Amino acid sequence: MDHIEVDLHLHTNHSDGALSPSELVELCFERGLHTIAVTDHDTTSALQEAREGASKLGIRLINGIELGTSYLKDEVHILGYGIDLQDVGFQDRLSVFRKGRLLRGKKIIEKLVSIGLNISWEMVRNIAQGDSVGRPHIAMALVELGYSTNIKDAFKRYLNVDSPGFVPREMITPTEAVEILRDNGSLAVLAHPLLSNSKSGRKSIQNLIELIPKLCEAGLGGIEVYYGDYDSSQVSDLIEIAEKYSLIKCGGSDYHNSENRNDPHPGDVGPPPESVDQIDLAISRDF
Repeated sequence: MDHIEVDLHLHTNHSDGALSPSELVELCFERGLHTIAVTDHDTTSALQEAREGASKLGIRLINGIELGTSYLKDEVHILGYGIDLQDVGFQDRLSVFRKGRLLRGKKIIEKLVSIGLNISWEMVRNIAQGDSVGRPHIAMALVELGYSTNIKDAFKRYLNVDSPGFVPREMITPTEAVEILRDNGSLAVLAHPLLSNSKSGRKSIQNLIELIPKLCEAGLGGIEVYYGDYDSSQVSDLIEIAEKYSLIKCGGSDYHNSENRNDPHPGDVGPPPESVDQIDLAISRDF
């Protein structure tokens, strides 16, 4: 397999990753990456520190984000590349999304306490460190408290749909997320469209073939083709979709430094360098 130089899906402790921005960039350097995108959930707060670290090490950093949306009662994630960090309206929307995460998190803790678990919101906030608090942080707390063996187990036992701690989250639609990113001048990319067992059994997006044309009409510019433990058949199917709809073939490890077995590390999976050239071209023009 050719050496991977690009990883466009990475998380820090400013959302649900375990490493600081500086630590993440250093790891990417050690693993031979040339271009990376930090794509924390609903926050861009890690990007300044990440950029400083990347500059010192000679790594190209693309400003990124990952937005959560709801489609047919399932979560669909939209990545953004080339984020304009000075866009006040965009930052205001992110603030609203983070407040929604906080509200949901507190409700989850209330449900877990109601079934006898000795867990507190303060503990979860201490684990989160950053300003984007979500279910992965609650899962980390459940593991630390001994209620689960690992993060995947915590989701299965307590946090997924039909589990005792599940609370639905009010989210925008995928189309709205694409439009928000388009208005920011960044490139919108459909994240992890297919089943990935290494990512806590992440399911395939329902009615994917019906969703993609709608997102393209709203301004979708790319799709994650290279991701997680996707096999050659999945990659082939996604390449076919990308070429049919003229979408940039993106990808990355979705690295969190989690305890999930076989979780990819930076540089284990990623797109070819020409995808970065296509992203540069896309975000340099007006939408």
